[in-house]
Amino acid sequence: MRLASTLRRLAALAALALSCAAVLPAQTFDLEKNREPLVSLDGPWRFHPGDSPADPAAPSSFLWSQPAFDDSAWPLLQSNRSWSTQGYADMSGYAWYRFTVQLPPGDQPTSLLLAPIVTSFQVFVDGRLAGSSGPMPPTIVPNTRISHQVFPLTQAGSASHRTVQVAIRVWHSPIWAGYMGGGPYADGNLAGSQSLVNLEKTHRQLARDVRFIDYYAYSIAAGLVGLAIFCLFLIRHAEREYLWFALMLLAQAADSALNVSKEIYAFPPVPVFDLFDGMLAALNIFAAFCFFSKVLNARAGLLGRIFLVLVVLSPFPNVSYWPGWTSPGVGAAIQLLLLLPASFWIFALLGKRALAGNLDARLLLVPTLLDVGFYVADNVAIVLAQVGWSRFPQVLETPLSMPPFTMRPGILLHLVFLLAMCVFLILRFTRARRREAWLAGEFEAARQIQQVLLPDQQDQCPGFHVECIYQPAEQVGGDFFQQIGDGQCGMLIVVGDVSGKGLPAAMLVSVLVGAIRAQATHSTDPAGLLRCLNDRLMGRAHGGFTTCLAAHITVGGLLTLANAGHLPPYRNGEEIDLPGALPLGILPEVDFACSQVQLAPGDRLAFVSDGVVEAQSSSSSKANALFGFDRTRALSREPASVIAEAARLFGQNDDITVVTVQFLGAGLPATAN
Repeated sequence: MRLASTLRRLAALAALALSCAAVLPAQTFDLEKNREPLVSLDGPWRFHPGDSPADPAAPSSFLWSQPAFDDSAWPLLQSNRSWSTQGYADMSGYAWYRFTVQLPPGDQPTSLLLAPIVTSFQVFVDGRLAGSSGPMPPTIVPNTRISHQVFPLTQAGSASHRTVQVAIRVWHSPIWAGYMGGGPYADGNLAGSQSLVNLEKTHRQLARDVRFIDYYAYSIAAGLVGLAIFCLFLIRHAEREYLWFALMLLAQAADSALNVSKEIYAFPPVPVFDLFDGMLAALNIFAAFCFFSKVLNARAGLLGRIFLVLVVLSPFPNVSYWPGWTSPGVGAAIQLLLLLPASFWIFALLGKRALAGNLDARLLLVPTLLDVGFYVADNVAIVLAQVGWSRFPQVLETPLSMPPFTMRPGILLHLVFLLAMCVFLILRFTRARRREAWLAGEFEAARQIQQVLLPDQQDQCPGFHVECIYQPAEQVGGDFFQQIGDGQCGMLIVVGDVSGKGLPAAMLVSVLVGAIRAQATHSTDPAGLLRCLNDRLMGRAHGGFTTCLAAHITVGGLLTLANAGHLPPYRNGEEIDLPGALPLGILPEVDFACSQVQLAPGDRLAFVSDGVVEAQSSSSSKANALFGFDRTRALSREPASVIAEAARLFGQNDDITVVTVQFLGAGLPATAN
């Protein structure tokens, strides 16, 4: 019973609620009364060129800023277009705008949002200065803060309607008047609630920032790739094309970042920006010139060097209009003319090499023509705009729609060029690695051949113990050593050093070893051997030379020496005094003097190359110190392996050869020491 009563009550309440809902009106939104307190100020504003006289009632203020001033005779200009397009072409100096804002009752402060104005300006509200942007005269520096800005309109609300008079005093720099119109030039002027105006400014600033996201992204991409290529140059510093390409990318990255900084943060000041922008453009063209000269094996010649000098000078005319030497258009035109010869030289070189069948030139021709060609065309358009033909840059700078963003044609062509260059460098690097692998195989073959040319145990002679250590600075070297028996229990020892290192020196060593072995079959006379080698080297040294020391030791220990510029040997820790002589391959028909020394059983000889005495320390405590003659002499009684290892550990930078000979005496066993 109680449950039934409760259900009846709930049903009654539900019926009552439904009946009340039926008579309630639906929620209504009034677009006129319930909208946000924000109004657009785009439209006609009163305009007057020139500056206002001082207000007689307040000498420190301007008459044209006062709310009671009658501006009805002033012409009307649209607030979204510069005055240059509305009958005041090329006008610089001062001008005033005035308009009235009617405010409804309310308890909130209000603000004014102004679209960008060129160049500097002051805002007055009811005759009082509300704020300014940029420096006013006497400075001639134009204001580069091209963005929406907020100024206070009223500080508190009002219980009734009120009218506020806004006056804007604009100063347009004469430097820019020839090609950039003065005053406001875009939509977006607003008045209303302070919080809403600030929020709208944030939205407008974000929308403006997005317009430069292509510059921002390219500066990061080009900067990272440029740094990577520069690191590659540090690893392979002999290949300077990596340096020039890295400088090209880093210059483009820095220029893109500079544009972002100027457009968004109004930094750096215009004179600094113009100078840096010109310098980065010059660096880009200079590096491109050197890059293509390198990869296409083209000599710049006198004309090319003149073009590079013009590129270096090109940034300075870009700022010549600041001191008033030229107009902006003339300065920019001179800068462009200084850059054009180098640019056309690049185009001509690529075209010539491509027609000749060069695959690298064919790969780079189109991307380079598009990228550098667009740069030239864009700058020509800017120069034309500065002399009054303003529609050309609008065509070239129109962003391409690439949802959700846009991209300028120049940035897109930069990316195409970057892609082509990266593909080119990868192919070039791959070819270089293949060539290095081939050369490594050739070096290994040469090393094996050179090892075959060195004497082996079969060349040991009774009565002598010979030890030889050869440590080339590279895979192959220019030192050589031969030990040849004379058939009478004596032996011939030849030690020498070809100037230079690597494969060329090793090839000359093979020629010398062959000549030594051929001559030794006829005679073991050291002086005659050196004369033969000198004749063989004439015309083959290619500007170099060869030092050589020939020594013949008889079975009885008579040592005969002939020297051609080599280090004298050591006998029992003391240097043997030998007359000086020229190295081989310098002069023809040279006579080499002989010296003789009688060895006693147990005497030890040490022959070394200059790689021992010229070993150079790289440690901080012995920086640039040489191993030297004193250390060599002190170690000359030691086995060859000990001397060579000491020089190597000290700091090897040349081929090291050490030969030690111990005279045991005729009939004595040849045992190791």
